[in-house]
Amino acid sequence: MQTEGEGLLNELEKLLVEGCHHTVDEVVFCRLNTGKVCLNCLQTFPHLAKLGYLEFAETKLDRLIYKERFDEKLKPLLKDPALFSAKVLRMDLFPYQVEVLRNRSKRLILVCGRQTGKSTLAAVKLLYHALTHPRSTSIIVSATLRQSLETFSKVLSFVESSVVKMVVLKATKTQILFKNRSRILCLPSGRYGSTLRGFTVHLAVVDEAAFIPSDVIERVILPMLAATNGTLWLLTTPWDKDHITYRAFTTWPREWVYHLPSSINPLISREFLEEQRSLIGEVRYRQEYEAQFIDDESTYFPIDLLRGCLGDAPQLNIGELYGGYDPGGKDSAAAFVVVRCVDKYLYVVHSVSKRNISYTQFTAEIADYHKANNLTKLSMDQTGLGNPIIEHCKELGLPVEGVTLTAKMKQEILSELRLQMEKRRLIIPYDTALINALNSITYTRSRIGGYLFDKKSGCTDDLAYALALACWGAKQSGIIIKV
Repeated sequence: MQTEGEGLLNELEKLLVEGCHHTVDEVVFCRLNTGKVCLNCLQTFPHLAKLGYLEFAETKLDRLIYKERFDEKLKPLLKDPALFSAKVLRMDLFPYQVEVLRNRSKRLILVCGRQTGKSTLAAVKLLYHALTHPRSTSIIVSATLRQSLETFSKVLSFVESSVVKMVVLKATKTQILFKNRSRILCLPSGRYGSTLRGFTVHLAVVDEAAFIPSDVIERVILPMLAATNGTLWLLTTPWDKDHITYRAFTTWPREWVYHLPSSINPLISREFLEEQRSLIGEVRYRQEYEAQFIDDESTYFPIDLLRGCLGDAPQLNIGELYGGYDPGGKDSAAAFVVVRCVDKYLYVVHSVSKRNISYTQFTAEIADYHKANNLTKLSMDQTGLGNPIIEHCKELGLPVEGVTLTAKMKQEILSELRLQMEKRRLIIPYDTALINALNSITYTRSRIGGYLFDKKSGCTDDLAYALALACWGAKQSGIIIKV
């Protein structure tokens, strides 16, 4: 008659040779001599690790038991994305966010006002999809890598602050690989989508989709989902109507479309919204807080033009730097923008705008930037109070050159700026303050055919003129060649 111990040994020998055919990690069959063991076998032979029969230490044995128990506890929390967010990620969502996450449509567009939590929604969606769809590829895409990294950082933050980190094989600044062989990638679209080609994707989350050219979404991102019958989320603040985001918003089925003005967030008070309306003007308020698409026919730098200029600056600090300085005034901000010239292209590498700051202090801050980075030239608006500021710049060692912005000179520097944009020789980052400043400049035609410039009510154009001055300084130095 076989004793209990002999029976266990016989089972062990069979397990060593044949395996028990329980799956581990959905890939490897349970087999002792491979170091991959399931919970059932560990419960049958727990004492064998101590006797040296297993090829791994008792501490590893404990980890394997804990992992399987963890997986069993995690499975119920993956049945519902809202439950997953609350219990696993410790993020309680508002009802409108829960509704979006529970929507299983293959296409969604979210047109959002400020502070509606679209980046949080994107991060939760990406993690939930990766954990519930083994061997899947999910991507977060924005016009620039810098913008993609901002949303991806929320994904990484959720991972690091929750038990999800236990099912991560590898995490970098731009990629997460999970133990179920799913992955999340962070990618820029660029101007033509060349960085996206070659991927087969199950979920694509496009952040600030209005700043990605329609052709890239239609001809690059959508075909990536074809073979997998994948899911596309378009998240954006509304801009112009000549774009796929507006067409999707107005033509897609109602269940695919979400309009999320800032007022939908219960944390935002009516008093705050009214304050913003008075500060930034009706047009910009409707766009940024009420999430309404705008007509920008009268703007000198339309969104479609700006969209084609978005990109990332080179990683290497090479090329000459040209600065533009608009000192502002009593009712306007002081602004400073720097462009770097690399291979006849101009990249915006620094921009800052400040209100309620003295000319002396702001100029000193520009001098500090010059000491650290060595500006080749600083072009400054010397209209009005400009001369004393120029003298101060020279005292601080800045390579300053004054420009008087008469109506004719404004036309020259803004026309030159627009020309560089049209020729795709100016690359700007996804900087909402700079984009809004450029888009705020309006124009009318004079009786003699020239341009008369103004700005939208409630908007600021200081950063736009600072950028125009920086590019003008580069042109006057012979850096830019017209093509």
